[in-house]
Parts: sequence; structure tokens; C-alpha cells
Amino acid sequence: MKSVAFLHTADAHIATFDKLFESAALDIVRTHAAHPEWLSEAQKSGLSEDLRARVTALLIDQARCSDAVLCTCSTIGPIADQVAATHKNVFRIDRPLMERASQHNGSILVAICVESTLKPTIDLLTDVFEGNGKVLDYKIVRCDAAWPHFWAGEMEAFGTKIASAIKQACEASSKLGCVVLAQASMAAAQPYLADLEIPVYASPSAALDTILQSINTDKS
Repeated sequence: MKSVAFLHTADAHIATFDKLFESAALDIVRTHAAHPEWLSEAQKSGLSEDLRARVTALLIDQARCSDAVLCTCSTIGPIADQVAATHKNVFRIDRPLMERASQHNGSILVAICVESTLKPTIDLLTDVFEGNGKVLDYKIVRCDAAWPHFWAGEMEAFGTKIASAIKQACEASSKLGCVVLAQASMAAAQPYLADLEIPVYASPSAALDTILQSINTDKS
């Protein structure tokens, strides 16, 4: 039986990905490692050498024991990218998301809730666009006010607060190609953005498709 390991920096992501796999009726063994303290550390001190060493060690250990490994945190995503250079079964959750965004013309509206996510997100988006021979044009919409709702487990309020900020940004912008929800948790806003005239992309579903392709598993 195929197996997938996850590295999270929020416990809430465990239920998110279990639900995704269960709704797709996927017979895959899932193991989760959650380290919320690593996100707090990265927000305070950045991606220090010590933090990089701990994240790298865990990802490599997971890679040895699983068919695929997914790092679901955008802030520590650059470390997953580095590990993926030598361990092809390790994936950064937001890279497939950015690949989808790069298929659109117009400006990319990038929504974030946590400031520590901004630089790794834009660095990744730039890398993907340059790799596809395209010029990146983007706008940032900060959804900081929604973040306390996530930690409180108030997912409806979290999603609606993000959606409200994005809709306001869309009204003030023109020639947008798509909306990118930079953090996995922000997928909670997707149902409240169904009436937008441009695509809204979240990382969990995009990453799931990439993982399934990597382990040759048919979703059906």
C-alpha cells in the first residue's frame, strides 16, 4: 500500500488533509508530524541554520519511510525545496499552486495571512514564472485580521474574513489573472469566493494532485 507523510506547523492541517484523502476514497497510509513551534520560531528568528537542520532531518527521515512527503507550511517551504533537490519524493505544498497561477495572464493577486509567508511565497512565484519564461506581475492582499480566527478554530469566520479582503482588493484592481491563497489554511476562503470572475487557487488540492501523480495513484 502506498504511503504519504506530512509535515505540518499547525495541528488543524491534519484534519484538512485526512478529509481530502477520504473524500477522494484514496486507500493510502497517511502519517502526520506536527510542529507548531517551528512556525513560531521562524516568525521570530527566520529560517536559522538550526531550524533548517531540524526540518531537513525530519523530511529526510520521512522520505526514507514513505512514497511521498508533503511539507504543508509555506513559511518553511524553502527548506522542503532544498531537500527535494536530493529526495525527489519530497514536495513543497505551494509549488503546484504557483504552477497553476503561472498559466494565467494578468496580475496575480496573492493573499497572505502571516507576514513570514510573504518572502518565501513571492520568491517561489518568481522562480516558477521565470522557469516558465514568463514575467511576473503580482499584487499582495494582506489578511492578517483573519489569522486569530484560525488559531481559535473559528474556520467560518476565518474564511469569510479572508474572502472579504480579497473581494475588496479585486474591486480596486484591474486585469487580474487569478487569486492565489498562499497558505494551506486559507483554502477555507474558497467557498466564499465562488462568485469571483477569476479563478481562485488553494494549495491543498493542487498538492494532492501532484502527490497522486508522483506515486502513480489513480484518484478514481
